[in-house]
Amino acid sequence: MLNSEIGPNSGNEQPTIVRTTSSTVLFFVIAGLCVIGLGSIVVGDFTARGMAVAGIPIAIITVVYALYRFPRVELRHKEIALINPMKSVRIPWNLVDGFDIHFGLGVRTHGKVFSSWPLASKGKKMEKDEHGIRRLMDNPNPAVDTVLDRHSKLSDEELSNPRGERTISSSWNFGIIAALVVAVIWAGFGFAALPS
Repeated sequence: MLNSEIGPNSGNEQPTIVRTTSSTVLFFVIAGLCVIGLGSIVVGDFTARGMAVAGIPIAIITVVYALYRFPRVELRHKEIALINPMKSVRIPWNLVDGFDIHFGLGVRTHGKVFSSWPLASKGKKMEKDEHGIRRLMDNPNPAVDTVLDRHSKLSDEELSNPRGERTISSSWNFGIIAALVVAVIWAGFGFAALPS
């Protein structure tokens, strides 16, 4: 699967993690460049000013991690979890009415559609048809297809919710939010410490 990253736990009790490969590659490329820059700052200027300036690449790594690597969809035994940069939503499978895949993966419930940050919808690509004419064709997203396949193969046990015990829950991702705030403040000190 070239453009999706799907965890190896399909079929186990562990959740299956689904995200796009392009976001993972983007994170590791930018993080690698920032680590090189961070290393040169630490080696070249190991002073308080250098440590302040080191906050700039650390802030970049943190922001890119929060936006591209951290977000994911977790396919669990009895629920789907949409882990977005700021907020996470856990929806029991029996409360999922369907999916909206026009602009990205949206999980439709009775009262609301919950959007997934990391999974884009099916795109378009140019391909030659059987007559050799180039046409715009659907380009399926294997990550979205994995979610749809998992939903279509749910067992009665996974769909059961006796007495309505499981409900939709959402929570703020305070760890990521705190890391972003600290990194941005550190980067602010770094920009202030740069020579003018």
